[in-house]
Amino acid sequence: MKVAHVAVYLDAVQAQKIRDDAQDAVLALDEDIEITTQIADLNARRLAREALDAKRDIYIEIADKLQDACEKLNCSEYDLLESD
Repeated sequence: MKVAHVAVYLDAVQAQKIRDDAQDAVLALDEDIEITTQIADLNARRLAREALDAKRDIYIEIADKLQDACEKLNCSEYDLLESD
C-alpha cells in the first residue's frame, strides 16, 4: 500500500505543544475505552472499542513522532530555515 508523506516544519515550542496535546488525547481515549465496559450491547461495545482503539493508535503514533522531533531539536539535530 502506497502512502503519501509530506514534510511539516515546526519549531520546538509547536512540536512540544502538539506532542502534549496528543499525549492528553491518548489519556482521554484510555478513559473512554474504560467507559465502554458499561455499554450493555456487546456489538455496540465492540464497535466502540474498535473505533476508540484506532483513534488511540493514531494519537500514540503522533506523540511518538513528535517526541522524536523534540529530542532532535533538543540535541541540535535539525536544519535551520530562513524565517519570513
